[in-house]
Amino acid sequence: MTPLQVKRLRQLLWLYFWLLIFEGALRKWLLPGLSNVLLLVRDPVALLGLMWGWPLLQQRPWRAWLQPLLWITPLAFVLAISIGHGDLFTAIYGCRILVLQLPLIFVFASVFNRDDVIRFAWVLLWLSIPMALLIATQATLPETHFLNVGPGGVDTAVFDGFGDRFRPPGTFTFITGVASFFTLAAASLLVILYGAQIGQRGRLFCMAAGIALVVAVPVSISRSLLAGYLTVLAATVVALSLSRTPIARLVTGLVALAVAFGVATTVPAFQNSTEAFSGRWEAAGKLDRQEVGDVGIAVNQIQNRVLPSLTGPLNNLGAIPLTGYGIGIGTNVGAQRLSGRLGFIVGEGAWQRALGELGVPLGLAFLLWRVSLAIWILRLALRAATDGNRLPLILTGATFLDVLLGQLSQPTGLGFIVLGAGLTLAACNRGPAMAEALPAA
Repeated sequence: MTPLQVKRLRQLLWLYFWLLIFEGALRKWLLPGLSNVLLLVRDPVALLGLMWGWPLLQQRPWRAWLQPLLWITPLAFVLAISIGHGDLFTAIYGCRILVLQLPLIFVFASVFNRDDVIRFAWVLLWLSIPMALLIATQATLPETHFLNVGPGGVDTAVFDGFGDRFRPPGTFTFITGVASFFTLAAASLLVILYGAQIGQRGRLFCMAAGIALVVAVPVSISRSLLAGYLTVLAATVVALSLSRTPIARLVTGLVALAVAFGVATTVPAFQNSTEAFSGRWEAAGKLDRQEVGDVGIAVNQIQNRVLPSLTGPLNNLGAIPLTGYGIGIGTNVGAQRLSGRLGFIVGEGAWQRALGELGVPLGLAFLLWRVSLAIWILRLALRAATDGNRLPLILTGATFLDVLLGQLSQPTGLGFIVLGAGLTLAACNRGPAMAEALPAA
């Protein structure tokens, strides 16, 4: 590829990023009359990115990851039309996830490198401060306020929280977007602290961003966000250990995070939301914090939410039709078209949905693809850390569970899986990205 082609492709992927962040704002506030159309606003960008980046996807190792999707998708489409739900649009809508969105992961990995990932990290940190201010404002306003309106300018985008508090959506259409955004922003903060050269002004900015990240947890009332932060922190500690980072630098970073947390606790938005967050955490676990503590509640949440999402679908394979109910039926669009209402026709979990849509053989093949990709990314990140490159493993803390278990049927969740996995792989490129290393076409 020529330098000009690479530059255009990079600009296109940056456009994908900006649309991911502000797609909800377009659908809720700026162009509510086009809400349904804007649901697919990133698909043309993904299609063009795949067209421009197709020569890159033919290179190893991307070709090996792309080929299973190109086999599964047409088979799933034929089964959906002939034996499954029979709705053409629903089948196409479901197939686009596998052949338009997921392959874009490898385009990100081909045209960006470690330095580009740091640029994304800076942008995410700059966005985290106004995003925290936005959700703090939304949390204090009525559900019917303009800032809390739902897609299309109707109803509301907020979700039940605890007591008289609810979970604000930020610029997104649902709270899951807020959790995904701030988890990736937390990884970005640690990427900059342990992977970039920053001066005094940069440190002060990172402190401000760290305060915003801490405030976002109780304001969002999202247990997923707290779990994401803890996962990112654990991955960072492992990355620093494997890369043989001096203990003084590790301690300095942890002290800075502790200071940011201490300052954040004095922010009114943090204080006003902490009780609601703690109450929802305890109520969801049905445990008394004084009896089992935070660790016990966290273990309970893992047992009741994470493990069943893995084992439940596999334990009920006998109840799933061999050929499935049809790809796309598990999305909100499919549910609306086929049943006339939003909901989860084949189940709420990502694995349950995949098996219900694709059937047992194709469903298991796709789940094996997801598991293999998650493990492969983790292996690459661990290898990079031992070679002194901490960035991939830090980002893996924010992306591993999403690649493995994240919802693909929700557009925002899908977008963050594509972005996060793509940047994690790109962070492994210390030198020129693959597109720059290839000879000109």
